[in-house]
Order: sequence, then structure tokens, then C-alpha cells
Amino acid sequence: MDNITFANIKNNEYLKNQLKSGEFAHFMLFVGQEGIGKEDSALEFAKVVLCEKRSDEACLSCRNCKLTNTGNHPDLLRVGGEGAIKITEIRDIQKNLFLKPYQAKYKVAIIKDAHFLTEESANAMLKVLEEPPENSIIIMTVSDKTLLPGTIVSRSQVVNFGIALKAQYSQVDEQELKMILGKESRVYEKFSLVQKYAKDKSLVKDLLDSLEVNLRSRLLQGQDNERNIIKLLELVQRSRGYLRANVSAKFVLENLVLNMGVLWQKL
Repeated sequence: MDNITFANIKNNEYLKNQLKSGEFAHFMLFVGQEGIGKEDSALEFAKVVLCEKRSDEACLSCRNCKLTNTGNHPDLLRVGGEGAIKITEIRDIQKNLFLKPYQAKYKVAIIKDAHFLTEESANAMLKVLEEPPENSIIIMTVSDKTLLPGTIVSRSQVVNFGIALKAQYSQVDEQELKMILGKESRVYEKFSLVQKYAKDKSLVKDLLDSLEVNLRSRLLQGQDNERNIIKLLELVQRSRGYLRANVSAKFVLENLVLNMGVLWQKL
């Protein structure tokens, strides 16, 4: 785990006080730009909560910490990060949260990229938040809280992570970005553009970040059809997953461009 993620927790008075007191909010919304570390911080927070030593830091050596590290802790539930969050996933979390913890004192659910909740899954989630189960902690992550229904935000304790410094200095040319996203741009032109970014993984990440920021801006401003923008955002998120799986950057970007083209043709 990157040290900066735990620093995010220790430098936040609200989170730090919860860990010291052992009294936790039922529902928190971690808000911050892509790359700021909010998802890793949510996992680190969960690790401390589940740790057997009951301190303000995870011991890393107890059985609970080891299970959390391997992704096998029965009291840690995780969904999201791979496009639309389906109602079946939320119902599974709902059912699991209302059961007693298997091994730890609490159950922790982390919902990554909560703006991908469908209308049905958001309504199902709202029912959980209206009467949160005892000994449960729910953490949602999102880049901008305005992307979530107000009924969900109003029930949350918002924890702001701010803006990633690196993201303020994007190396992506605005005109090139518009061409990549353009409905009328030819595929061979887009392929030619993305070749430049495929040479460096940091450039690929910058491009995906810029695409996401642009699309979310359109979503907030009501540009285009909301469902279409969400589908495009899902393509960007899928591309991030391919990169994390060490798929070739060239393949990732070319695949993204092709799928965007197919999507535009269907709309």
C-alpha cells in the first residue's frame, strides 16, 4: 500500500478522530479527482477498522489484516470500478450487511466510482442508507458528488480528498482531445493521434484522465444524452482496467477509439 494513502487518512481530522475513538460513521463519501488515492485510502481505512489490534493503524500481522491484504476478508465487501453498478450487486451488499460480521467487529462495504450506480441500484442503495445495519460502514468513492443523487449525498459524511497535483498539469492537447472524442473524426486520424500517447504510460493515464474530465463536464452541463455519456465513461474505465492488467498501451487506446466509434454509430 502506497504510504501517501495512509497519510491521506492521518492528515484528515475527521477520519483520524474516528480511528482514535473507535466510533465510525455509517456512511461516508470519499470525494476527489481521479488519481488522488481515495479508493486506496478507503481500503486502508477498512483495514484499520477490521484489524484485531483495535488501534488507529493497521498492525498488518493479524489474521484480519492478512485476509484484507489478499482480498479474502469475509467482512470486506467491494463493488464498482468496472462500469455500471448493477442492482444485483447492491442487493448482494444489502443482504450481506444485514448479517452479523463473520470475523471482525464491523462489516465494511466499499463502492468504487459510485456515479456508475444505475437508477435502480441507487434506489436500492438508498434503502440501505435510510436504515443502515448495525456495525456496518459504507464508503462510496466519486470524483464529484454532484454526479450522485442528492438523496444519497444528503445522507453521507463527505470526506474531500481534493485535486491531484499531477492532474493539474495535463500533457493532453485540447484540440487532440476533441478530435479523439469527435463523432465526425475518422478512425485513422484518431489512431494516428493515440500513437503519440501510447509511447508513454504516464501520457496514456493523462489522456484517460482528460477524457474522463471532459465527459463528466458534459454530463454535469447536460450536454448530449446522459446515458450515452455514461457509456463512454464506462469505456474509459474499462481501458484503465486493461492498463492495470498490463495490456499494451497501444492496444488499449486503439481498442478505446474503435469502441467509441462503434458506440457513436449506434447512437
